[in-house]
This record gives sequence, structure tokens and C-alpha cells, in this order.
Amino acid sequence: MTTSRCRQLFTLMPKTLQGFRIYFTLILLVFSFLIISQSAYAEKDLSLKKTVDVKNQALLETLSNIQNYPQIFPEYIKSVELTGTDTAKLNVGSNGIFFDVQTKYTQNSDGSYVVQVTSGDLKGSKIVTTLQKTWGFDGTSDGGTIVNMDMVLQTSGILSLLAPSIPDQAILSNLGSSLDKFASYAKNKSETQSVLKSQIKNDAVLWSKGSINDATFASEIQGITKYGMVQMSQSQQDSSFIQIPSWIKTNAVWWAEGKISDKDFDSSIQYLIDSKIMKV
Repeated sequence: MTTSRCRQLFTLMPKTLQGFRIYFTLILLVFSFLIISQSAYAEKDLSLKKTVDVKNQALLETLSNIQNYPQIFPEYIKSVELTGTDTAKLNVGSNGIFFDVQTKYTQNSDGSYVVQVTSGDLKGSKIVTTLQKTWGFDGTSDGGTIVNMDMVLQTSGILSLLAPSIPDQAILSNLGSSLDKFASYAKNKSETQSVLKSQIKNDAVLWSKGSINDATFASEIQGITKYGMVQMSQSQQDSSFIQIPSWIKTNAVWWAEGKISDKDFDSSIQYLIDSKIMKV
């Protein structure tokens, strides 16, 4: 049985190595279903430093929102299920082989973000990511981010035999490619939010004057929630709504005129959603 699984593993190796396009904690998870009763153990420590052309906050939100991972890496991640406040089960794989993997993700007080594998032959492996603001590629202040990734790869079973054969540079190169995907997703989402927010500001003024009714503006709020500009739980999502209070319209005008911040206006909308005055 062990010999058969080893043969299958080495058959898949070339294709899998060519497909190294995801976060390293997920890249090698395609092998973790091959659990055998061996006591072998291996560990690697690797570090990557790279500058990406996306704002610090946008990148952090993308990295920390693990539920977005299937959208970022659709060919490798089928689904993500949150199993606790800081744990998740991911259905991951490659070459038609998919399986569930347990992970833990946390943000430390120093701002670093940690993803750790808690099951399988990669149990204990983790990546610690820290972000630092820098100039964007177009010269925009704070438009870019310096990313530092410290990786601890812990392997057991047959993975401990394979890990030494994978060049460190290949791992780091593909980790960098994965980071580029995160950055691209974050930047596209940020740009979409910016365009959408500008449109909503214009409509907020029209709504406050009665030129747009509550139902039309409610559809705009759907856009806010869809692109993460206001967070809400799945249980709150509904297509119905009740008449919106006039004080929210005043806030909308103030927001459009720059008298209150995006955060203040988002709080107003969140209040409507949480209090079930509006359901979107």
C-alpha cells in the first residue's frame, strides 16, 4: 500500500510543481493526504521580502479574509468553512485530487498575520507575514507595501522525505507569485470600491433630495456589502427593506460633501442593517 502511494505521489510531482501558484501553506497541502506510519521529520526556515504595488490596508484585508481564497485561487481551493473565530477548514488540492485541511489564522498585536496548518503531514507549518507602507510604483505616497514573509515548514511522514528535494529558490519564487496574486486581487477590489463609492456619493445626494427612492438606494447598499465596504453576516442578507429614516439621508449628504468620513457613513449603513431597518 505504501509503495503504491509513493509511486502515485512521484507521478503527480512534476505536474504539481508546475502548478505552484498558491500560498505555500496550501501549495504542498496536495500531498498531505498521503499519511503513512513513518517517524521521519524535517523542517525548513525560509524568508521572502518583496514590494507590491498595493496599499498596506487593502493587502492586509485580502490576506486576512480567508473566505476570499477560493476566488483568488479557484483552481486550487474549492471552499473555505470557518470552524471558529480563528480556525478554518479548506478544501484544497490539485490535478483533480481535493481534500480538507485544518488551518489557524491570527493577527498579532504587532500587526503580523499568521497562517498555520493544524492537520496532516504539514501540521505545524506556518507563514508569518508583516507589512510595511512604502511608495507605490507610480510614486504615490503609501501606495505600495513591503511584504516580509517568514516561513517555517514542518513535515512528517513521506513529506519529510520530499521536502529536502524541493529547492528553496523554487519555493520562494512561487511564494512570490502567490503574493502577486493576492496583491492583484486587493488592488482590483480597491479600485472597484473607489469607483463604486464615487457613484454612491452622487446617488446619495439624489436620494436625499427624493430623486432616488429607498428601493433604488438600497440596491446601491448591496454594492457596498458585496465589495466589502460594509461587513454584515449571512443571516442579515435579504432583498426586503423598510423606509429609511431621514437622518440617514442627512448623513448621506454630509458624506458626499466630505463633512463626515467613509467610516462614519459606513457605520450609519451598518446601523440600518444591524437594527433590521434595512435588509440587503
